[in-house]
Amino acid sequence: MKFGHVRIKRRYVYLGAALLLLLGAGLYIYWRFEPSAHFKRTDIPILATPEADLPSTGPQSGVTKPGSPQTPAKANDSSRQHSFNILILGTDARSQELSRTDVIMLAHVNPDRHTVNLISIPRDTRVHINGVGYTKINHAHVLGEMNGGGTHSGTQATIQAVSNLFSSSINYYIKTDFEGFEHFIDTLGGLDVYLEQPVKLTYGHKTFPAGDNHLSGAEALDLVRERKSLPGGDTSRQANQAMVLKEIVRTVIKPQNLKSLPSLISQVREDILDTNLSDNDMISLAWMVQEVKEDGFQYVQLPGYNGRAMDPLVKSELYYWMPDMEEWATSSQHLLED
Repeated sequence: MKFGHVRIKRRYVYLGAALLLLLGAGLYIYWRFEPSAHFKRTDIPILATPEADLPSTGPQSGVTKPGSPQTPAKANDSSRQHSFNILILGTDARSQELSRTDVIMLAHVNPDRHTVNLISIPRDTRVHINGVGYTKINHAHVLGEMNGGGTHSGTQATIQAVSNLFSSSINYYIKTDFEGFEHFIDTLGGLDVYLEQPVKLTYGHKTFPAGDNHLSGAEALDLVRERKSLPGGDTSRQANQAMVLKEIVRTVIKPQNLKSLPSLISQVREDILDTNLSDNDMISLAWMVQEVKEDGFQYVQLPGYNGRAMDPLVKSELYYWMPDMEEWATSSQHLLED
């Protein structure tokens, strides 16, 4: 009888030990990856702050005079918000050729509030680049590569151009190319998107119908690149790019994919050209996005108007998107400040 009692007690001991281990593992995972806690412990990097020697705002200059550089909250400063900016870039290169940035988006992330503000920047936006003058923002990547240092210099030049444009610090970046984008979508098993109206591909001899569509990697790339057939031209393309980005995140955090998150993170490393986000950063961001409610996600496009001006690089007149920074300051600047 005593021996039976000993065995029962041992079972309780083992059960208690197992529960303690599970509790400890859960607390460790929460401590390590919970978004707010993770980024409060992280010394958030500052990749670029606005340059102080840019021209003041002038007629159709398309830039605004930078103010004091914004400094992200440090991990040990609990009195400040731990928000940060992530620059998302998609380049048009398929090999080792010099490349322009076909997709430029700035995401302002606040892990404490579980909010993501996404700002789409037209690739034809007219900005001032030191040593060059006023040119298209997607030329910054090419200029950086030409100045030496390869694709990393191109990334840094684009980061600086966006920092100057918004008078804001840039903390993280993610950059991919056509091939990497296609492959990652295919790794996810394709992408489900909803289209408000049909999209006819200018060069693909195909039309995506209105309603639900399941896209392969190549089809998703065709969608985010299409411009000419869309009623709003580049404005509609930017909206489609934001929609696809949102659906990629939603797909990654589906319950059936969360169990494969470590392998997906590894796949991201293979498919993107470059990022300064760590694996833990990406896991924490995926966790945070899963908790973002519909009103916690805001999307805007950089306000402005169509215009033409001389370009110092090609020595001829080009089409530009002239950013209206006064309108930006009035309507949307707060999206980078919360």
